[in-house]
Amino acid sequence: MLRCLPLVLVVLFALPAAAQGDQMPAASAVLDALTGPEDDLTPAERAVRARVLQDGVHVVHFWAPWCDNSRAELQRGWYEVIENNADVSFTFVTVWNDGEVGQDVLDRYAIPETVTVLTQEDFGPSEDKAQRRRRFLGLPMTWIPTTWVFHKNGELAFAFNYGELEMDQLQAALDGARSEWSHD
Repeated sequence: MLRCLPLVLVVLFALPAAAQGDQMPAASAVLDALTGPEDDLTPAERAVRARVLQDGVHVVHFWAPWCDNSRAELQRGWYEVIENNADVSFTFVTVWNDGEVGQDVLDRYAIPETVTVLTQEDFGPSEDKAQRRRRFLGLPMTWIPTTWVFHKNGELAFAFNYGELEMDQLQAALDGARSEWSHD
């Protein structure tokens, strides 16, 4: 047991620090990022911010054409979800791909032209993981694919920050984001 004590202490001290860096910020911090000054925002962040602050439900999906998980998720039914939710805006943000969209991959999976496609700039070459942007509009974006659902003029309703998403989960989130959630 005493041999394990140093490991236990390391884990106990490391967990709060690791968790703190990846936590989703409070809703007020998200709204501040969405309504604050544009000076430090990338062009992709400006475009997404303008979109999600509008009325309606908005999906922001982060992906990369070289990512096996991103391609597997595209194959699962994004086309059908987009086509079945004409009242929802969809924005696909290509990340960690040296500023290239990967349109050929989106075309292969029949992602409709109604989807807005943007690229997020990195700090340097994307192959250097240290150069990749890990935040978008102040929110952590540490795994791809990642999908966020906004409603109520910029309120983050759902954040799927863990990789591949099942389309029934996404549809349930869209249905929830459309509801008034009123208990009056």
